[in-house]
Amino acid sequence: MPSTPPIAAGTAAPPFALHALGSGRTVASTTMTAPLLLVFHDQNTVAQVQAMQETLRSHYTDATRLQIASVVNMKSVPAFLRSTAESVMKSIYSKAAAAMPPGMDAGDYVIILLDWDGSVSRAYGAHKISQQPRLVLLDQQAIVHGVHQDVEIRQPALAMVERLLGPPPMGA
Repeated sequence: MPSTPPIAAGTAAPPFALHALGSGRTVASTTMTAPLLLVFHDQNTVAQVQAMQETLRSHYTDATRLQIASVVNMKSVPAFLRSTAESVMKSIYSKAAAAMPPGMDAGDYVIILLDWDGSVSRAYGAHKISQQPRLVLLDQQAIVHGVHQDVEIRQPALAMVERLLGPPPMGA
């Protein structure tokens, strides 16, 4: 198995293109219009990820300035269970979309990317994420601006985004 180069700040991000569950949009490293925080996690770390997203969105409310996408490695799901797994994930998306304030497009704020073959997770070094989610912040040119993996992700995520975007807008 060929090794992948390390993901580090200042390097070009590995190319990817994944479809967003719910909206059906393609999220790709070649067509980004805003910085993108990729969050690699599983069901065991959803609470940590939700808390981090709430913290970031309380400071950076505009999805045109910052996109946040959950990447879920689905490689271990057997082929015969994929439609069931996708239905479960769509239900999760629907609940999150229903909780959005009126006037906000859930497709801009609830981005769940299913990595069916695990290639994106592997390319981004997302291993052992059941306790420690992995964050990779990309600018709109797909250059890595930050990488963090630990139990605590709220403050490190905010610090990474502040380094890239500057301080949050006034009133946020």
